[in-house]
Amino acid sequence: MAGSRRPGRPTGPGVDVERRREELLDAAERAVRTGGPQVGLAEVARQAGFVRSVVYAIFPSRASLLTALSQRHAAQILVKTGKKTPSDATDRQRLAAFIDSLCEWIEEEPELYRMLGGQAFVGDDDTHGLFEQLADSAELLLTMNLSAQNSETAAAGPWSRAMIGAVAASTAWWRRTGTMSRADLVEHLTVMCWEGGARLPLFNGPLRDNP
Repeated sequence: MAGSRRPGRPTGPGVDVERRREELLDAAERAVRTGGPQVGLAEVARQAGFVRSVVYAIFPSRASLLTALSQRHAAQILVKTGKKTPSDATDRQRLAAFIDSLCEWIEEEPELYRMLGGQAFVGDDDTHGLFEQLADSAELLLTMNLSAQNSETAAAGPWSRAMIGAVAASTAWWRRTGTMSRADLVEHLTVMCWEGGARLPLFNGPLRDNP
């Protein structure tokens, strides 16, 4: 019969998957901020006002949700870094802006940091943590700069992860102890990352020649 449709087939426009995905990520952030880093997909569904199957259709596992949240917040940190960096900034100033943006995010989003930072860099095969997302971006920039100088690029991978790990660990310590301002913390970390171990007394003192 003309105009007939199969029983049970929904009418109207289909689901906007990208919009639904963003709604679920928003709900996940609210759930984590109020319920802590251990929240699961059921809590996300309740926060979003959806049945659980709707969440599973977009994020089939908690790991996939964590990866999506990591991607979102890594991108936000990089965007914030760009906004803090004038067009004529030096490379050192860009580094300081990046470190400050990461410290600021950890300070402002303690529960999300505990959730996403707990993955550190790479977790399960289907998990790509927040810090690994940032380290990938740092590695790309380091590789480009080293290549432009005709230098060996193999160090870009470990250097980028050492930098991100140092900032994350130091900021966690700073939040716990409150021993200095964020500006001072950022400057100390910038000096270490920019000038390297040569500025550390441990590697540039009277013990350096001892076996």
